[in-house]
Amino acid sequence: MEYPTDSPVLNGVRFLQNHDEERRKGGTPRATLVGVLSLLFAVGGCDGILDVDVPGRVSADDLNNAALAETLVESVIGDFECAWNDYSGGASHHSDEYIPASGNLTGRNWGARKITDSDGSGQGQCGGLWGIYLGLHTARFQAEDVYTKLAEFDVADVPQKVEWQGVVRAYGGYTLMALGETFCSMAINEVSFTLEETLRLAETRFGEAITLATQTGNAATLNMAFAGRARVRLDLGDFEGAIDDAAEVPLGFLLEASRGTEEFRRYNGPAVLLNGTPEDEGFSHATIPGNYHDLTVDAQGLHTQDSGTIDPRLIIETKGLLAFDQTSVHFFHDKWNERSDPLPVASYKEAQLIIAEAAARTGDLTRARVIINARHALADLPLFDVGNTATQDEMITHVIEERRVELAFEAGHRLNDMLRFRGTQFEIPFLGDPGSFHPDGFDQNGDTYGTTTCLPLPLVETGG
Repeated sequence: MEYPTDSPVLNGVRFLQNHDEERRKGGTPRATLVGVLSLLFAVGGCDGILDVDVPGRVSADDLNNAALAETLVESVIGDFECAWNDYSGGASHHSDEYIPASGNLTGRNWGARKITDSDGSGQGQCGGLWGIYLGLHTARFQAEDVYTKLAEFDVADVPQKVEWQGVVRAYGGYTLMALGETFCSMAINEVSFTLEETLRLAETRFGEAITLATQTGNAATLNMAFAGRARVRLDLGDFEGAIDDAAEVPLGFLLEASRGTEEFRRYNGPAVLLNGTPEDEGFSHATIPGNYHDLTVDAQGLHTQDSGTIDPRLIIETKGLLAFDQTSVHFFHDKWNERSDPLPVASYKEAQLIIAEAAARTGDLTRARVIINARHALADLPLFDVGNTATQDEMITHVIEERRVELAFEAGHRLNDMLRFRGTQFEIPFLGDPGSFHPDGFDQNGDTYGTTTCLPLPLVETGG
């Protein structure tokens, strides 16, 4: 059997083909030189190495090689990190964190909620910002495929087999979580899934990762799997399970998707395309709306704007330059601004806010208050609800606002909050809707917003 060159299974091979170029440019590619050499010898053999023929197709059997195990695992991580880069930027742009400021039609459609099931941008190759669907599915496929390949290898040939299976299961869980949180429906291997089924599958993958990481004592995998499963369980309304998992995430934990300067696929896309200023070679296809500017906390610990103690957890700045559309002033945040800045995937602060929300939603206001005030104290902010008078709804509302500030522009959190609270008393309006920064349905240039909330499944999956 041969795979066509556009098959997701070959993304790892393409990643290796960039290896020498990345080294030449001074980058730090994930694949090891040993892995690259192993691949070359596996495909070309030892005889006539100077006459190696690079084919247009790669045999599947060439990838079923125990000597390539580490390279295959690294390719899973590489594909995930590229997909997560696109997902992070696309989700932020589609949420209320950015307003459209692009002269590019695709960029404007994302920021203006005009993505449809026929829009090819959602299916684009990984490496821009808009290829969320194909990028995440490629990473999901790679994680599943490599897990199966590892299972076929002998432990004598791959001593780290079980440990690496845990790693790819954990990364696979994050891709399923992002797909389940973001799209209106899902298709996996040509089978229709509800969003709950997709999230349940993510929960299963994280559980498998936890079991494997426990067996091998891999603390890093264990932490990322507990953090991921806590988020999924919060999505599913399993508040006690979310609390239990999030409580396992240790102080200081931070999982990041690495970024680099060696090629566009490795750039921090949100930094370059959304947040970067024109003078820093940023494309500034969006700008940050005014309700994110000048955030403060008053003496009662409530979130305010320009009225109290400056909240140092989210600082919005401007250099007075115009964004890509040449009419909107470009505002940017201070979280990442370089091509090589890594992007958060999961963190201790996220886990703590999961506990706070789950506790508030189950009526444990004391636990929620303790966590909120620990976060306030860390930022030298006035404490919240010192008199213990907040109602359950007030506590939940405050936690949502804590998440808006602490997790802003990170890992699709804001879009997920907007979707999962839609239709409840805690609903967060999308841009263009009443109560949003642009409540009348028009952006700052007078262009209309669309109606997209969750992202529609592309027609390529539905056969439309």
